Amino acid sequence: MLGALLLSSLVFAHVFAHVSAHVSPHVFAPLHGARDDCPQGAEFLRGVDQLRGACAIAAIDAEWIVCAPETIPSTSVSQLIRVRADGSTNAVACNALSAVDVALASDGAIAVADAAGVVRVLDASCVERVIGDGALEEPGGVCWTSCGGVRALAVSDRRLRAVLVFGVDGVQLQRIGDGVLRDPRGIAAAADGTLYVADRLADCLWKFAADTAGMLAVKPTKIGEIGANPGQFSAPCDVVIRESVDGTRCLFVAEELNHRVQILDRNGAFIGFFGMHSLIPRLGEGRIHYPRSVALSADGNEIAVAEAFEDRVQIFRLMPTPTPPDVTSGSDLISSHFGSEIACDNDLLALLDVETEAVAVLDARVTPPIHMSIMGGGGSSPNRFIEVSAIAVEPAKAGAPLMPPRVWVADRGSDRIDVFEITWDRSKEPYVDMFMPKLVRSMDLAKAAQRFHCPSARHAMRMCDITDILFAPSDANRVMLLDAANLAVVFTDARLSQGAVELLPAGACTPMEIAIDADGQLAIADPVARAVYLRSATGVWRTLTSLGEIAFVRPSGVAFTAANELVVSDSALDACLVAHADGSARRVGERGILDEQFWDPQAMTMAPNGMLVIDRGNHRYQRFGEGFSWNLTGSLGRYYDRKRKGSPGTPPLIAPTPTQDAKDES
Repeated sequence: MLGALLLSSLVFAHVFAHVSAHVSPHVFAPLHGARDDCPQGAEFLRGVDQLRGACAIAAIDAEWIVCAPETIPSTSVSQLIRVRADGSTNAVACNALSAVDVALASDGAIAVADAAGVVRVLDASCVERVIGDGALEEPGGVCWTSCGGVRALAVSDRRLRAVLVFGVDGVQLQRIGDGVLRDPRGIAAAADGTLYVADRLADCLWKFAADTAGMLAVKPTKIGEIGANPGQFSAPCDVVIRESVDGTRCLFVAEELNHRVQILDRNGAFIGFFGMHSLIPRLGEGRIHYPRSVALSADGNEIAVAEAFEDRVQIFRLMPTPTPPDVTSGSDLISSHFGSEIACDNDLLALLDVETEAVAVLDARVTPPIHMSIMGGGGSSPNRFIEVSAIAVEPAKAGAPLMPPRVWVADRGSDRIDVFEITWDRSKEPYVDMFMPKLVRSMDLAKAAQRFHCPSARHAMRMCDITDILFAPSDANRVMLLDAANLAVVFTDARLSQGAVELLPAGACTPMEIAIDADGQLAIADPVARAVYLRSATGVWRTLTSLGEIAFVRPSGVAFTAANELVVSDSALDACLVAHADGSARRVGERGILDEQFWDPQAMTMAPNGMLVIDRGNHRYQRFGEGFSWNLTGSLGRYYDRKRKGSPGTPPLIAPTPTQDAKDES
């Protein structure tokens, strides 16, 4: 019988609940009646769905331009989508591997930030030229501005942790933010040249004032702090400016983890907000879910919000009065918001909740895995995390008694790796114990990087950005760190006391997950490069852009089955691809909310009863057993161990009307 079980461990489930578009800023007449001429809220007007991975938006006349890097088919020509006033769409030609931001100029020129390492500028005739090649590494935002009295493009770079300003001829004019910015994303320029930068990891805006010559200040002013109260931020991803003819300046900030758009004055004082966290994916119109970008319409009366998580854009009318509270967003038993991080060894499973930066510890021996404890939670103090970027479970040592398991947690926000020992009596039935985890080691990544040796570095060794952690099978003393900052694999030991750095192949952009097979072969998924890199046990690299005849679009996770088959999760295909020994591949899954359906599949790990796949867009995981066949869908609040009607391989939700012939035969 199809089952749904509320777990007893939900006693702590409450812990788990919870781009720039300017040449110069828009200048409009004030909204009548708004405080300080800034709107205080917004009401929903309309939405545009099926904009795959909609991560950035800009306005042009009565239309919008959207970055949709997960558009299928996987041709770059479809990454920019023009949305007309009537809701119809068409593609804009662009050769970006991964468009992440877009800005429009008054002459019709379009600047596209490509996470692969450049800005692509399309003139009014869509003739493309490249800016920043060799200087940029991972652009996060772009806007048109001026610098030293000349027209320019400002580009935020996540890997450089800086903003670079280029003339339209591609010459670099200025670099700002070094040593200050943590994860710069969307940026916007005011009429006087002032630049505002949304810093996702620092949970703030940075304001770079411009001098009389139009050059930006080296030292910025910080606006805001972490939190959910007025004037506070949680993962701000974009900012847009509205300036009135009387000089009033309003800022609109998209906050990914506060699920809202906040409205501020020029100095960062709170004016209002709109948006309501949709606890259930795709709950309905007007509710904002992980917003990534905002843009103002040409007349300044409407604001658009791009939500990559929901593959949509929502358009709101700005209002001079506060937005009424929305009290209809019930949780429907959603008690977790799984991120892409998951790890398991032997019988212990660890899962990340991105809303609270907490890691759940589960007993993986049973169906469903039972939740036993929690590590961390948001914060910078010991036993807390700012932004978890990787987790791993140490393998049991071969031939040794089964010791208490240890969980490694990489915290990008504090630049450290913490190791927790789990005090767990396996002879007892699964039980809840909030004191199970004990911090036994904390390792500073800045100091560790100084001990790592990289003989062929592309640049001086940077602070490591650990996106995954891997142990050699049955040997916790051999550790591999996947490092996105240096585009490398670091081979080190359990205390990071020394390490050899091996660079990934040329073309690597954003490595996300690493796995190892029984023969010692490594596999690394890179969603921006649309590739999986394989490294043999002897150190020979090769690049896959497909499995069999199935091309990758956004390969986000990699793993090997018990039969040593490579599995790749593709967040744009909403499927897992399983390689076979004869070179062919099988696609498992499709877009949907039922069993063996996905919405943004991410990381994977082997567990005692099959391979677990994070189904992030559905706030859950799914498990696949022998032959990569589905056997479980679960979250912190419910699970299904038999496929529901309408899932692949089951009768449809609505049975087709029988034909007359069928009726006669019956």
